[in-house]
Amino acid sequence: QMRLLPDTHVFLWYVAADPRLPPPFRTAMQDLRNQVFVSVVSVWEAVIKHAIGKLPLPAAPATYLTSQRAAHRFAELPIDEGAM
Repeated sequence: QMRLLPDTHVFLWYVAADPRLPPPFRTAMQDLRNQVFVSVVSVWEAVIKHAIGKLPLPAAPATYLTSQRAAHRFAELPIDEGAM
């Protein structure tokens, strides 16, 4: 069992079934024994890139990425100032 925290582009490649995602990454993220987290920082980054026209998405990034995270049963990783 592993805990995984994919970078923003890895998460985006995963949900888009992009062939640039190396097969071992996809396998690890699909393995139900592993816990995959998506940081709110990744959503924030995508919102910014989408707003400046560098990241086309099929829907508003906050809605799309949140729904994709939930659909793939990935856990949300919030920012917790108290844990710093």
